[in-house]
Amino acid sequence: MTGGYLASQIRQWRIRPIIAFREYIFRDVVPQFGRLNERADQIGNEFFEAAINQPAGEDCDGDLSGFAEDAHDHALSWYEMMRSLRQTMLNLLAAGLFHLTEQQLAQLGDDAGFDNRRPKEAALDEMVKWYSSVLKLDLKQLSEWPLIHELRLVANTAKHAEGKSSGELRNLRPGLFCDPMFAEIDRAVDIRNYLVNRPVSAPLAGEGLFITEEILEQYAVGVEKFFREIADHFEQHEDEYY
Repeated sequence: MTGGYLASQIRQWRIRPIIAFREYIFRDVVPQFGRLNERADQIGNEFFEAAINQPAGEDCDGDLSGFAEDAHDHALSWYEMMRSLRQTMLNLLAAGLFHLTEQQLAQLGDDAGFDNRRPKEAALDEMVKWYSSVLKLDLKQLSEWPLIHELRLVANTAKHAEGKSSGELRNLRPGLFCDPMFAEIDRAVDIRNYLVNRPVSAPLAGEGLFITEEILEQYAVGVEKFFREIADHFEQHEDEYY
């Protein structure tokens, strides 16, 4: 098969799920976790209204402060739960994006036209070797490779918590380990440094690893560019046979 054929396969099929991820995740999924402060206030108000509209018992003294305190606690509990769930979702989406990248790289090698089929394991390192030996393309030389490598570290940290990948990621991008709520805290207090350097224990419970919506979008855009770079390479070698 020719480079031109491979380029068309990437543009028509391999890149589509990446584009869909970026478009639909940010249109249909992420917004469901927006405006948590406002929604928590509404939930607290609804709780308070329901409480004061209950029939008064014999020992009711007419003091509404207890209801207000309960409503505040209820709203705060809901907010903390949803904030944790949102972080879990963002961490998982980043991990999923990386594995989608691996799988789309691997699927190009499933074409029956290849004599030398790609390895059974769709792992990034295996794909790098296969693309280099069979397709004569060094993926590590592409401009978006550093982002792909960072995304792999994020995925490994999300799945395995503290370990080799989290250590490398901490050196590469320490801000990912600091809760955005504390991002503006004075560094002299050393709270931020403590948060960055403490071991990651429960990234799939929204703790320890903090992928933001902005960072997730950077990853999605970068992965799409990565595949476009691959397609561009094969278009430049459209008459070459593989």
